[in-house]
Amino acid sequence: MELYNRRTPLLLATVFGLSLGIAGCNEEGGTEATGEQQGTVVATINGKAITEIELNQYRGARADSDQQQDQKALLNELVTQELVYQDALQRDLDKDPKVIQELEQLRTRILVSAMVRKAMEESPASDEQLHAEYDQLKESMVIAEFKASHILVEEEEQATQLIAQLDGGADFAELAREHSTGPTGEKGGDLGWVNPQQMVPPFSQALQQMEKGSYSKEPVNTRFGWHIIQLVDSRQSEPPAFEDLKGQLAQMVQQRQVSEYIAALREKADISIKGEAGEEKADSSTAE
Repeated sequence: MELYNRRTPLLLATVFGLSLGIAGCNEEGGTEATGEQQGTVVATINGKAITEIELNQYRGARADSDQQQDQKALLNELVTQELVYQDALQRDLDKDPKVIQELEQLRTRILVSAMVRKAMEESPASDEQLHAEYDQLKESMVIAEFKASHILVEEEEQATQLIAQLDGGADFAELAREHSTGPTGEKGGDLGWVNPQQMVPPFSQALQQMEKGSYSKEPVNTRFGWHIIQLVDSRQSEPPAFEDLKGQLAQMVQQRQVSEYIAALREKADISIKGEAGEEKADSSTAE
């Protein structure tokens, strides 16, 4: 389940995503092998050797790589990449101003990713922090659940007549089996345990206002028709176990740490941002 539906600032979301998404590429390495790398040569392209080590690095660096992807297919991709790369160098594409600008932007993104990842590694989320986060959130994850039945008919008049029969002592389940047009009719209208948040609003509102053991005294109208609702029982749901949410909790704590790290950088920096009207807007405590 999702813990929060927070509106994360675009910059923070981008930086946090980069720190996770580019991590594999940065850690595993690129397609260029250093002089220290050794391994079995698996292909040679115009004198450039590709080793098994480089092939494995390429597999790890690909964010969309399937663990079961065919080794030969990966090698063919790497060969194609090397061919295009060599052609780009031969055509001096690396000296094109636009390409140089794109390379610099990519370099900046990778460095930002590495720095954010380093900041997170320097202050990893402890079990104590995760438990504290869980304790703070678990109450909000407890919801009321209701065991309910209903009779669904097409006309309000018929629903009113059935309520009158219930007032006279008729059995709810028998009336549901005889008159309900809903799929639960053959089960006596039994809906089982339901979360009111998953029901249409008029039904949910009526259900939450009822007392256990009662039925609705007025027909409830929804887009499905007219309902007579019976509240059989209610209970409080149990929150998910800590271990089931540990991964999400760690991500939440890390994201907050990234936000705090960026906020601290902005606080110390001298930043001015040109406003729409042309004036300079200070964006730090040190800016005049």
